[in-house]
This record gives sequence, structure tokens and C-alpha cells, in this order.
Amino acid sequence: AAPGVAGVVFTGSTQVAKIINRALAAKDGAIVPLIAETGGINAMVVDSTALPEQVADAVIHSAFKSAGQRCSALRLLCLHESVADRIIEMIQGAASTLRLGDPARFDTDVGPLIDEAAYQNVVQHLRRLQETALPLLALQPEMGTGVEATEQLLGPHAFEMAHLSDVAQEVFGPVLHVVRWRGDPQAVIDQINELGYGLTLGLQTRIDSRAQALAQRAQVGNVYVNRNMIGAVVGLQPF
Repeated sequence: AAPGVAGVVFTGSTQVAKIINRALAAKDGAIVPLIAETGGINAMVVDSTALPEQVADAVIHSAFKSAGQRCSALRLLCLHESVADRIIEMIQGAASTLRLGDPARFDTDVGPLIDEAAYQNVVQHLRRLQETALPLLALQPEMGTGVEATEQLLGPHAFEMAHLSDVAQEVFGPVLHVVRWRGDPQAVIDQINELGYGLTLGLQTRIDSRAQALAQRAQVGNVYVNRNMIGAVVGLQPF
């Protein structure tokens, strides 16, 4: 609201972006531009042709590394019903081997959440999920060395949701929401689009034409095919 502000660039939640937008609209004088990159639900769609081992590896990296605190981290995993049970079992096994601790150490897989407020926000979200969804993963994996009791360490969690639309908000933490789908994968993309603009989308399929069609249909900034969804290489991959 300060009179000298000539423009705002913001990244964060859609709710806060709307507050900023209203504050700028209330100012006298010239119109102040607002550029906002706001929260979306980053999803991965897995069909029946995908390689289960590849999917499990991509999910572990995308959802749980960096404690799920990347803007491109995986939040919503959409598994075809014919392969869901096997892939879920592989994710559970892989997650149980992760080590929590100081991210400065080479033997650490998952570090702490950024601060106490972020930690409590994720914990509250987990409490809601425990009442409304099916727990698939709620582990405190092996603790690495150099771990202080005061750190906001949280192991990987995963919950199965009844409907894709049940995932209504993006939570920055190692929390994965899983849904099963059947039928037309393009309908799944349409449901993901309804959740709001997403920064990233993962596709796991061995059908090239399907990957192309789904990528074109998705309203996201960056599409990863048959790989993890984090760590785009600047200058080589669009981001």
C-alpha cells in the first residue's frame, strides 16, 4: 500500500496473492502491475503401461526429497487401478529406507521443515487426512546422525483419497495424496486442470502418443515424462 510501490512480484499462496491484488486495487494513482506465481497441485499420472520401478523411484524423489518443500514437488499421485497396489507397495518399501537428519550430511535423504510454523501447518494437515483418508505411509524412517530433537523433522506420509477433487490445497511437506483412476486418462487431466494452474505435471507411460496428448491437454508450466518432477535444468528444459 506504500505510495512508492510501482510493481509487485510474488510467489506463494493464491489466497495471499488475492489479498495483495485487492490492496493494490485500492491505491490511488497509476495502476500497479502484479505478477503472481501461486500455489497449484502438482500431479503425476501413471497408466497401466508404466514401469513400476521407474514410477516408485520418481515418486520418492519428487514427493519426499527436500522434505517436499520444492515448488515443483509431487503432491497428487494418480495411479491406474490395475497397477496401483503394486506401485504403492514399492513406494512404501522405498520410503522406509530413507534417512532423516542434517541435509549437510551426505547420508541424509530427508531434512527438516523450514521452521516451526511450517512444521505445525503440515502436522495439522496430517491430522485432517487421518480422519478423512486411508493412511498408506506414516513412517519415521531411520534417523541419520547429527539429528537434534528440536529440529522439525517429519518422515514421508501418504494417504489414499476417494476422489481427485478431495485434494484442495498445496501443503509444503513430505505428504503424498494418492488416487486411483480408470477409463480415459484425458478425463484425469481435466480433473487436475480443475484444481487450478499447476507448476509441474508428471506423466508415466510407454505410449508416446498418449504422453503427447496429455501434455498438450494439461494446464501446467512444465511436463516431465517418465522421470522425476524436480530439478529442471535451466537452459535445457523449459521451466
